[in-house]
Amino acid sequence: MIITVTLNPSIDRTIAVGELRRGGVNRAELIRLDAAGKGVNVSRALAAYGIDTHAVMVGAGLGSEWMSEQLTAQNISHSMVMAQGITRSNLTLVEADGTVTKINEPGVTMTPEILAAIEGALDALDLENNWVVLAGRLNPGATDDTYARLVQHAKARGARVVLDASGAALAAAVHAGGPDLIKPNQHELGGLVGREPGSISDAVVSAREVIDRGVGAVLCSLGADGALYVTSNDVVHVEPAHAVVGTPVGAGDILLATFLAGGATVDALPGAVQWSAASVALPGTAIPTPEQAAAVEVLVHSSVDFERQLVEVA
Repeated sequence: MIITVTLNPSIDRTIAVGELRRGGVNRAELIRLDAAGKGVNVSRALAAYGIDTHAVMVGAGLGSEWMSEQLTAQNISHSMVMAQGITRSNLTLVEADGTVTKINEPGVTMTPEILAAIEGALDALDLENNWVVLAGRLNPGATDDTYARLVQHAKARGARVVLDASGAALAAAVHAGGPDLIKPNQHELGGLVGREPGSISDAVVSAREVIDRGVGAVLCSLGADGALYVTSNDVVHVEPAHAVVGTPVGAGDILLATFLAGGATVDALPGAVQWSAASVALPGTAIPTPEQAAAVEVLVHSSVDFERQLVEVA
């Protein structure tokens, strides 16, 4: 079983507008409504892949019942720790010309009691030799060491731990040591080492620097350049053979989910990139079908072009 933890889940709305008119009235069409948040997205992708998963999340009075109903309908077992407030709603606006604008709400406030209840929910599950995925933006009120604490809690109970976070929360967990895998994008990886990677070589050197701090491996999403998997001994680079067009919201979550589902090794990366790329053309945070993923052709660079410059450089 793969267990996911989402401290700040969301109801994701994807809306289409012809052209976003600032200061005016916009007529919109709701294209998709999803139970989301990074960990929830991972569980949804795992379920679509056919992997047993359990989602642990923080719920709030307004929205939590709908979230639970959606996960139940997708045959995803879940535990919900209740908090005061409203489950956040994230809005993705897609214009006719392909421009995507995201508006993300902050979510419910984290308290010591909620964090302790999350640990209790994990303790009720069998963590031994199972993956625990800690993913997503921290709630207002959460301290930077929140994920570091949860990493150590899960590791002490025999879990293998993945962290998909950013900023100070990611840095604190890496500094404390322990994650078996982290999944930054190239900009988040750059933030960890204090320099933005401009090439494949830069990204690999940065990943190895993070591994030297006590992280087991790095799965780095590179946007248009695909993804890298780096360990102390191995490097593999995989990318779609053809450019993908659409809305990349949730594509990184699907990359992580299907990488874990495929065994979390170098051999799992091609399939994970297929699933991730297939999701870009879909609305909202929709999960592709196995047939849609299989239709994506990928290039596997086991002999890595270290001098290749990255497309998406800050």
